[in-house]
Amino acid sequence: MSKNVQTDEQALQNFLLDIQCLDELLPWTGKFNLFDVLKISRTEIRHSNVLGWLLDPNENHGFGDAFLKGMLQRIVENDTEGKYDIFGVLLSDMYSFIVRREWNNIDILLTSSDEKIVLAIENKVGSQEHSNQLSRYSKIIEKKYPDFNRIYIYLTPEGGEPKDVENWDILSYKDIVEVLEDIMNRIKLQPDVSVMVNNYIKVIRRNILEDQQLIEICNKIYNKHKRALDLIFEHRDDEKSQMKRVITDTLNELGEEGKIIYGEKEMVFRTEKMDELLPPLDKPESSWDSNYIYTYWLLFIDGRLCGVFELGGYHVPKESFETMQKIIDELKPNDTRRNFFKYKRVFRTKWYDLRHVKDLEEEVKKAVRSAVEELFEVEKRVIASINGLS
Repeated sequence: MSKNVQTDEQALQNFLLDIQCLDELLPWTGKFNLFDVLKISRTEIRHSNVLGWLLDPNENHGFGDAFLKGMLQRIVENDTEGKYDIFGVLLSDMYSFIVRREWNNIDILLTSSDEKIVLAIENKVGSQEHSNQLSRYSKIIEKKYPDFNRIYIYLTPEGGEPKDVENWDILSYKDIVEVLEDIMNRIKLQPDVSVMVNNYIKVIRRNILEDQQLIEICNKIYNKHKRALDLIFEHRDDEKSQMKRVITDTLNELGEEGKIIYGEKEMVFRTEKMDELLPPLDKPESSWDSNYIYTYWLLFIDGRLCGVFELGGYHVPKESFETMQKIIDELKPNDTRRNFFKYKRVFRTKWYDLRHVKDLEEEVKKAVRSAVEELFEVEKRVIASINGLS
């Protein structure tokens, strides 16, 4: 055992002594990139926001209709079945299009009432197509725009084929990069827009497309330090650990904002108003071996999260016990076991499903704040009820 540990330690030491081997990755990792700073480089919904902005000829990017026209040109060029009228599509007034995001859950939708054209884009960066998703979207569009020429685009990193291949045309992020680079060579943009678009192209090449040079360098480093890198990967934070970190970070933020009292236990918190309603005991004699006879806490299990409000029933002064009974009257009026309990769960929020989130940090943070807000609403209801009774 000690020999293996020593071997592992030696592998890590060798990697650290040769750490300059990572300098070859600096062109990909060492430069400022706006999309990395904003943590949106791998987030599907954020890519759709950027693409929606670029596709809108009336936006302030300075492209005019060049990007939209370039994307449509790719579609008609690949139209081997003659589905589209080339002149009708490419000679359309691109400035008449209105761009929408997440209309009926469709990632990007462009419509022109003047040209009678509707263009739908389903964007898949890190996820797969759900069952009959595309067919469902096309039916929604056909019903809403029966007299329009309809163009359906399935956008993926490598031009993957959709299930509804008859209706949905294929585009890849390679097409996106090539159209953007062509525009950058033809149109002089404002410096800030130019920086942003160049950053976006680099993010696509690095995080979405297979950059062959990057792959070769990574393979070379990995082959040289395989054992050390395997150890690092094996002991990294898994998704569950990352989620728990975001949960506790968000609770810390809420504590710093003065909305909750947090810090004693990982998922547990209190509020000033509930501390006033149910004052702490003089000694740590509650159901949780603390001074507090109630608790708010977050339950996180199997990728789902909810908020919980519980009362603790040991060593409770008469006045506080009467207050507890009023809380139970308000939240669990039909409870028949209200006089003797160690713990009494009086409220649980809805479950927040975090198992298939696109942006882990943002969506976990949003779920935590929403669950806490649900508990705040219940707290307001309880206080109002008790004040009304007293």
